[in-house]
Amino acid sequence: MTPMLYVFIVILVVSMSAVVNADRNHQCEHITIPICMNIGYNNTRMPNFMGHLSQDDAAFGILEYLPLINHGCSHHLRFFLCSLYAPMCTEQVPDPIPSCREMCDEVRSDCAPVMERFGIPWPSVLNCSRLPQKHLRSLCMTAPNVSDSHVMTNSGSGLNENYDFYIPGANHPKSPADEQTEADVSEDVKCIKSERFHFMYHEHGNSCCPRCDRDVYFPDEDKEFAEIWMLVWSVLCFSMTLFTVMTFFLDTNRFQYPERPIIFLSMCCSMCSVAYILRLIAGRGNLACENDESVSFLLQIGMDSQIWCTIQFIVLYYFGMASYVWWVILTVTWFLAAGLKWGHEAIEASSVYFHLVAWVLPAIKTIIVLVTRRIDGDPLTAICYVGAQNPRSLLFFLLIPLICFLVIGVLFILAGFVSLVRIRRVMKHGGTNITKLEKLMLRIGVFSVLFCVPTTCLIACYLYEFTNMESWKETAMTTPCRHTETFIGTETDCTMSRPIPSTEVFMVKIFMSLVIGLASSMWIWSSKTLVTWKNFICRVSPSKRSTVNNTQKQHEQCAITARPRPLAMPEKQSSPGPPAFAHLSYTAAAARYPVHHLKKLTIPQHSQSFV
Repeated sequence: MTPMLYVFIVILVVSMSAVVNADRNHQCEHITIPICMNIGYNNTRMPNFMGHLSQDDAAFGILEYLPLINHGCSHHLRFFLCSLYAPMCTEQVPDPIPSCREMCDEVRSDCAPVMERFGIPWPSVLNCSRLPQKHLRSLCMTAPNVSDSHVMTNSGSGLNENYDFYIPGANHPKSPADEQTEADVSEDVKCIKSERFHFMYHEHGNSCCPRCDRDVYFPDEDKEFAEIWMLVWSVLCFSMTLFTVMTFFLDTNRFQYPERPIIFLSMCCSMCSVAYILRLIAGRGNLACENDESVSFLLQIGMDSQIWCTIQFIVLYYFGMASYVWWVILTVTWFLAAGLKWGHEAIEASSVYFHLVAWVLPAIKTIIVLVTRRIDGDPLTAICYVGAQNPRSLLFFLLIPLICFLVIGVLFILAGFVSLVRIRRVMKHGGTNITKLEKLMLRIGVFSVLFCVPTTCLIACYLYEFTNMESWKETAMTTPCRHTETFIGTETDCTMSRPIPSTEVFMVKIFMSLVIGLASSMWIWSSKTLVTWKNFICRVSPSKRSTVNNTQKQHEQCAITARPRPLAMPEKQSSPGPPAFAHLSYTAAAARYPVHHLKKLTIPQHSQSFV
């Protein structure tokens, strides 16, 4: 218990220290600088790349270059200067967008010689090295004929066909064999055009996040049903696993190795159900959803600002992985007991190593997910987890570990069963009672099936997501929303009538994740558990305790009453007294001496009258 607590506290402290509060940028504003009006986009955001806090200051600064603009040394000079003094702003991107370095280099090569003729060097504030480059996957704008990028038109962002909007990953050198047609638009461009996704670009890379306020993969009816489904099974799993853990604490001597890992497995499943309940209490949009201005979107690159989302992920992922490690340890201890004939004392002597592996290995995996920022939000349940939107994360952090745990556990189970069958055959030929051994084999077999079947189904569900996730996203991005003209304006309706993925598969995934806890509680379903709880109730309940005490006193009183009394002594006696037991009845003497000595008892002749 202590190593688990220490490891969990360390993970929690590390995750909290890594949480970064995202800075909220200012709102987009309409361009009012006269030189920068009608240049291809209409909105900007302050402060700009020159450090100006208002457009008035920016307009005063750009007037210094008015003679150079009127000279016409470069037909891209005006746009280049405006991209620095009034950078483009769009609601789909949180940061202002400057020109690419390629445009700056072109403008400098055209205008620097003109400035040198008048003895004016190229301004240091227009240093091209601080602008983003296309091949480094940076978000920037470039002019036509500078690269072979495609022209993107988007009325919402104010772009026209005079200038290109370069998006990381959208524009890249292509060989003639890989030449794309104009219809082949990159995923990032589709994301910006899509009304169901929100494009995010930050220092950790660009991401296309599903919006929380619109139907992306599932309709609202499926989301509401998923809430009820999670509530039912998480509460049931928590109740059963908590009952198992409490039974263990009431009678710890009953659960010895090799079956004790089942208790720790139940404990981990109980904490996983707590993570589901935490998500239900917090609400759908309060954990896995981020807000960027007026847009709410699902978290895709975790640990930006939602600390409770991080905590919920740690609880769910850490204890989920720990439960599978305890399953492997359980199969190992069964093999040691059945195959190698280890006693529970020898197995318990190695329990320190079991705890070390069970709590440290999931901790390492959890820290890797936190450091690599792989936390994302599930589109159906809005649970903070890993691999819900990223196929690679799903493969490396869920699919491969679960398959390894399942295969290793099954191998040890089979090896243990082979040893038990051999022992059963020897005992049966020797005439030994094998009822208890067969009962143990049955319980192990049933528990193995109840664990392996849900785990196999869970792996199948993850494989279904892994193979179809990219196609689901492609379908969702290309599914348009419905627009209705009203007196107020245009209303956008992005509801869905049917889901893109199969909702039933996701329901099975939730059920199989929680039913493992119910399977682990099966091990305590016996009469011994009833006796344990009955004794506990008698100890803690005053009425029960007084009833038990009264019952014991009544039994003691009945025993005293039923005890044979010695016979009355005569008033006068002429002869010396007989031995002490002769004054008692034959029955009393029989009660005082063992039965096999009763034949040696004789009653003196002078006491015959008392019998």
